[in-house]
Amino acid sequence: MDAHVADAAFVVGTLRTTASHTIGIPHLAALLRDVPAGADAAEYRRAVVEDNILGRPTQTGRQRTFRHLRELYLLDPGRPEFAALRHFWNIDPSSRPLLAGLLAFTRDEVLRVSFAAISDLPAGSSVTSADLTEAVAGQLGHEMSESTLSKIGRNTGACWTQTGHLAGRTKKVRTEVEARPVAIAYAAYLGHLAGGRGLGVLDNPWSHILGLAHGHSLEALRAAHTQGLLDLLVAGDVVDVSFRAFGGDA
Repeated sequence: MDAHVADAAFVVGTLRTTASHTIGIPHLAALLRDVPAGADAAEYRRAVVEDNILGRPTQTGRQRTFRHLRELYLLDPGRPEFAALRHFWNIDPSSRPLLAGLLAFTRDEVLRVSFAAISDLPAGSSVTSADLTEAVAGQLGHEMSESTLSKIGRNTGACWTQTGHLAGRTKKVRTEVEARPVAIAYAAYLGHLAGGRGLGVLDNPWSHILGLAHGHSLEALRAAHTQGLLDLLVAGDVVDVSFRAFGGDA
């Protein structure tokens, strides 16, 4: 999936935050717990940098943490990707790791490329840092130093552990994630922003993060529709998906 602009406000990112840092889901969860849903972008910065709600010991550390979170999650209600994340965040807390992972995957190309190392593995398969590094090096290695590549396996392994795709500390194994309707709706919305229509909102790389089996997109969309998370109309071979339920689509 190459970087492109599919909507005036939507970009599949080429950031490489995870080359030096994890996706920080615990920090994101703490931030969204303390900053009210109606907050503007400046309030997120104030909470991390000035109020130090994440407990970073230095001013430099606070600024660095905020920069990483903003790179991965935008932290701006004016961006539809983040506005939708914020909308879905409190509906089903068990889906939060997948919601965060979906947006980080959208924003960070190192994380996207690393997923190739685990995407087709059955549950219980062993995954090493070297496996993840090899996947990234195969696509981006010519653009990265050896010292950077040496960190990537460890960082991306920690990222996929945070999302629930891996388990274990030193010895990691592949685990199955549960794609509940909230995560399905958010993945579909990201697919919609990227230009997908009909079943195309899920027949894309985001569905791989959810572990959806091929041919199950309509079933997944119906589950999300049943809970009022998206609008679905099926008429013969025509499938229409929209997001009026949370103002994400006119």
